Amino acid sequence: MLQVIINADDFGLSLGVSQGIARAITEGVVTSTSIMGNMPDLAASLKLLQSAPEAGRGVHLTLSAGRPLLTERQVPSLVDKAGGFRRDSRSAVSRAETPEVEQEWRAQIERVLGFGVRPTHLDSHHHVHLAPRLMQLAVKLAKQYRIPCIRRLTVRDVWRESRPWRHALVLPHIAISQHLVLGSGLRFPNGVLSLHEQLLVTLSRLPDGIYEVFCHPGKVDDALFKVSSLRHERERELEFLVSPELKEGLRQRGIRLVTYREVAL
Repeated sequence: MLQVIINADDFGLSLGVSQGIARAITEGVVTSTSIMGNMPDLAASLKLLQSAPEAGRGVHLTLSAGRPLLTERQVPSLVDKAGGFRRDSRSAVSRAETPEVEQEWRAQIERVLGFGVRPTHLDSHHHVHLAPRLMQLAVKLAKQYRIPCIRRLTVRDVWRESRPWRHALVLPHIAISQHLVLGSGLRFPNGVLSLHEQLLVTLSRLPDGIYEVFCHPGKVDDALFKVSSLRHERERELEFLVSPELKEGLRQRGIRLVTYREVAL
């Protein structure tokens, strides 16, 4: 049987994004979301999920959006001159000192836990945890905080996308990081896909297993313009995710929608 997790990244990035994700869960096909523990309005955002207790909730480890929870003095390698995270993810990763990342990511996980969330999985904003040294750290933190699953991208996943040459520079890192998860005791889906208009066609070609489709639905608000360059695309994704056509297409293909809880079994 083909089982699919549809996970909305960036929960908490702005209230509009969180509202869009909540709608994609309650009216659409999204089954899971990943929470950004460093965002200031997280308490208000999490209230939006009270009507969807069945939805999976992961932690979206962050190095490239908003501000760190820790002070500039505690994590100087993670911040720009204004005291926020560097928005360019490659620069954020290359300049980040691993011990400082560990301190900050612990703070983010613990803040999410503090709201009573039991995380189903770990992933990261802009996939920064796929850098091998940060994947090692993410695995360590998942095990210490008893988070059973992690997003694991593979070279095959990248080549499945339409223009893999765009990712040529990161393919060696992905190859290393995908093997770091093996033997860790953590669980992960059989594959990971991005959301796109031909999703149903792509899913129809996959062998049985559990796959994750990550997406970025949301409503555009003023706060979003300050933290992300992905804006109106979020509203288009939202409309696709709540569309009757997508729901019917998944039903006709016998695809079962699940969360990371099924991966952990």
